[in-house]
Amino acid sequence: MMLITAALFMAWAIGANDSAKAVGTAVGSGVIGFKRAVLLIGIFTTLGALLGGSGVSGTVSGLAEGMGAPTLGLVLFSAAVAVTIASLWGKPISTTQSLIGALTGASLALGLSVDWGTLGRITLAWVLSPILAALTAIVVYRLYSPVLKRIKCLKNLELTQRWLIFTAASFSAFNLGANELSNVAGILESLGFDGPFKVVLALMLAIGALTFSYEVMMTVGRDLSPLGPTSAFSSQLGASLAVSAANLLGLPVSSGQAIIGAISGLSAYKGEHVNVRVLLGIVRGWILGPLAAGGLAYLLVGLLA
Repeated sequence: MMLITAALFMAWAIGANDSAKAVGTAVGSGVIGFKRAVLLIGIFTTLGALLGGSGVSGTVSGLAEGMGAPTLGLVLFSAAVAVTIASLWGKPISTTQSLIGALTGASLALGLSVDWGTLGRITLAWVLSPILAALTAIVVYRLYSPVLKRIKCLKNLELTQRWLIFTAASFSAFNLGANELSNVAGILESLGFDGPFKVVLALMLAIGALTFSYEVMMTVGRDLSPLGPTSAFSSQLGASLAVSAANLLGLPVSSGQAIIGAISGLSAYKGEHVNVRVLLGIVRGWILGPLAAGGLAYLLVGLLA
């Protein structure tokens, strides 16, 4: 029972924080309203978890090997606490990093061997994903902007931009289900859970997005850098492509790092303002998040497991 409760808490926390990275640019640029964005999240994260997360689930299941249900419940609880605290501050934190940090802390507390090779590959992907996302966003922008300039009718231009941003946000929401939500699913699968639990997790994620994600969305889509429709689409698609590449390799990367890298890289390329204070605060959260989750998991597992 504790494991299920912790898994639902973690899914809610992902919705409260990571959903901002899927639709934050669309909401922040004013293209999609908040409630429509939450509906989009609910639909496409479910599809992502059901159709696209097997490789990521397998990687996380391997890191959870040797842990029982009570320990994994504490792991999920520790990661969810770290993510929730960040959401209270309106900071986009990496739920993936928090979960991997908690798994590592629990392994150390139990005296289990840590698969440092897999952990190293994941860490390298965390470093490379924002860089790859930034470069991809710039390429998308270079290809996308000339096409838009050929559309002379303002109404057609606005309609085209809206649909492209909607498509990019849907793609990102799918990746959220295939990557971040599949991290939780991977832990449950390591204990033999099967059936419709992924749909339940996706529902909890949508509830988290509805109840607690607005401030984080504004940090991503408004406070980091002012985004117009063209930049919003290019950033979102660039980040989505980077995360999709990681999914194909079975690497649980952070969609948050990808979108922050895409927004920052594209804005710098265009000579637009990037709020360095906000950016440094986000990067600080990426470092502190897994450390806090790992430390809490190490403490709780040591005391209770």
